[in-house]
Amino acid sequence: MRKFAFVVFDLENKITERFVLDLITGLSGLGFRLKLSTMEGDIVDTLTRVVQEKQSVGLTINFYHQGYERYTILSQWLQKHSSVESRIALEYNDGVRVRYIEGKVTNLSKTEIDEFDLLSCAATFTPITPFFTNIENTIKIQVSSIGKSYPFNYPYSYGNNVIENNLIENTYISDIPITVKIIGGISEPTILLLDEDGDEYARVSFPGVNLTDNQYIIINSATRKIWFFDGANLQDFSAKTDPQYDTFLFAQRGISMISVNLMPMDTGKLTGSWRQYGL
Repeated sequence: MRKFAFVVFDLENKITERFVLDLITGLSGLGFRLKLSTMEGDIVDTLTRVVQEKQSVGLTINFYHQGYERYTILSQWLQKHSSVESRIALEYNDGVRVRYIEGKVTNLSKTEIDEFDLLSCAATFTPITPFFTNIENTIKIQVSSIGKSYPFNYPYSYGNNVIENNLIENTYISDIPITVKIIGGISEPTILLLDEDGDEYARVSFPGVNLTDNQYIIINSATRKIWFFDGANLQDFSAKTDPQYDTFLFAQRGISMISVNLMPMDTGKLTGSWRQYGL
């Protein structure tokens, strides 16, 4: 049975709130639509670009018993999270996988309660992303004591004492956003994305920044925001990257590797996740 909920994401794309929707009918917009750019030929057109078009999701939320009260609770919850700063997604579980699409509820109407004590509310969810799965807690790079092991998917040793899981596999038709958290201690953190041949194609660097053990930086490429926690306060750090390089991390289609400049004496680590967009 398909299940739906509204969820709220935090700075690291972790779910902090969930509003479960009991019974959903009247679904639309769960498939996909592609837009093709072509160069027209006499016989055969040449395909130059493929883009997924965003389409609104239509759904009817049904409340059995105490319909007006439950509608009020839902509408107040949505109102609380309708600001630009609050990040809402529709969670869709089809019994095979759980996917999300981020955006806002832009329409919510209601009917009269019928003779079966049912209140039906038609809703429109307007997306700002494609559907995606959250690949969480997958990336981890840190200096390890000799003999210590981690249950990684792709573990190996780098040098004598650095264990890392740093592979990103992107099967989508376009680049996908990477979110990383760099925890001190580390000096002038620099994060690289490398292709399958080991060639660098993206770099985010923080010159002059030295993270201590109780400090960290979050690069959230999905929201295009960078945050710095100085041990007491969280502050916007988006303008502090080296301007000659990138500001955010987007993994290209195929296999990529992520790297960070941890030295053997550093106590810090990098953890990360990515959104695997899909059609």
